[in-house]
Amino acid sequence: MVSYLVKLAALAAVIAPVFATPVPNGGHLKIRNNDATDVIPDSYIVVYKNDIDDETIESHQNSIGSMLSRRDSQGVGATYTMELLKGYQINADSGTMDKIGAKPEVDYIQKDRKVYANDLTTQAGAPWGLGRISHRNKGNLSYIYDTTAGSGASVYVVDTGIYTGHSEFGGRASMGANFVTGSANTDEHGHGTHCAATIAGTRYGVAKSANVVGVKVLGKDGAGSTSDVISGVQWVGANHAANAVLTMSLGETFDSAVNSAVKSTYNLGVTVVVAAGNSATDVSEFSPASEPTAITVGAIDSDDARASFSNFGSLVDIFSPGVNILSAWIGNPDATQMMSGTSMAAPYIAGLAAYLIILESITTPAGVASRIQALATSGKITQAESTNNLIGYNGDST
Repeated sequence: MVSYLVKLAALAAVIAPVFATPVPNGGHLKIRNNDATDVIPDSYIVVYKNDIDDETIESHQNSIGSMLSRRDSQGVGATYTMELLKGYQINADSGTMDKIGAKPEVDYIQKDRKVYANDLTTQAGAPWGLGRISHRNKGNLSYIYDTTAGSGASVYVVDTGIYTGHSEFGGRASMGANFVTGSANTDEHGHGTHCAATIAGTRYGVAKSANVVGVKVLGKDGAGSTSDVISGVQWVGANHAANAVLTMSLGETFDSAVNSAVKSTYNLGVTVVVAAGNSATDVSEFSPASEPTAITVGAIDSDDARASFSNFGSLVDIFSPGVNILSAWIGNPDATQMMSGTSMAAPYIAGLAAYLIILESITTPAGVASRIQALATSGKITQAESTNNLIGYNGDST
C-alpha cells in the first residue's frame, strides 16, 4: 500500500512551530523552521508584519530587486496580499536571506517545503460512504438526498487538478488555476479527480449538481510546495464565485503561513474544509488541519471506528467515510480507483457543505460549520479520541 502521509512541507514534513535557536546572523533569527525536513533548496517564504503599508512594501521590493541584481539568485516568485498573510516567495542564497531577515518590516521567514496528497491506496471494493452520510446508522448502501443537490454552489479543489473530461462531471468541472510550473493544465496524478468526484460526481458525489474547480498545487507525483499551496488558497479568495467552498486534502506539520492563508480566505466568505491527516497523531501538530476556522475532517471505516491512520483531537470538527472509497480517476472518462485516507473523508464534508449551502440558503462559513455539526450523528464512533464524536449527515433519512 502506497502511503502519501500528509506531510505538507508544502504539506508534509517536519515544520518546527517554534523560532530557531538564535545565531549571529540576523536573517536566521527570523527563520521559524530551520530544522524542517523536505525543504526545497534555496526557496523561502518571507512574511511581512501585518500592519505594513503599501509604501513600505514598495520600498522593500525595490531594495530586494537591487540586492538580487548583484547576486546569482532567481528572485521573487509568488506574492501574497491576503488579509492575514502579506509576503512573497523567493529563491535566494543564505547570504541574501540574512539581509532580508534583518529588515524591520519582515515578521518571519519560512523555508519552503514539499507537500504531499493525504491518501492511502488500497484494494478494490464497493462504495459505502454515500449511504453512511445519509443515514443515522451504518450499513446502508442507498443514498438519499434532495434534488437541489448543490446546484449553484462551487467547490474549489486545491490539489493535483481535475480531469475535467471524466464522465462523472457532465460538464460541471473546470480548471481554475495551475501553480505547478511546467505541468499540464489537468490532473496528472488522480488524487484531485478522486476528491472532486466524491464531492460532485454523478455517481459518487454528495452534491451531484455542484460545480467543481481545480486549483492545481501538486504535481504528477502528488507533491508540491508550501508556497504554491498558499498561492492556490489566495487565488480562491480572490476569484471565487458565490456559494463557495474550498477543500484541501493535503497537509504538513504546523505552519503559521498556511493557517493564516486559510483564515484570510475564510474571512472573505469561503467555507474551508480540510483533511485531518494520516499520522494517527493529534491534529494540532499539522496544517492546515489545526486552523480553527477550517472544518477539519477525520476518517472512519464502515464499522464506525476511527480509521487507524486518522489524526484525532479536539480540533477535529467532524468525521466521515475514509476507508475503501471508490471514486473517479484519470486515464479515461470511466476510470475509477479505490482509495483510503482523510483525503477521501474531507470531500464528503466539502460536498455536504455545498449541499447545505444551497438547500438551506446558508450564507456564512460559520453558519455552514455550525449546521454540519448540528445535523451530525453523535456518539457512534469507537476510538474517536476526539472531543467531537460526530459523523457527517445530510439530514435526509433516519
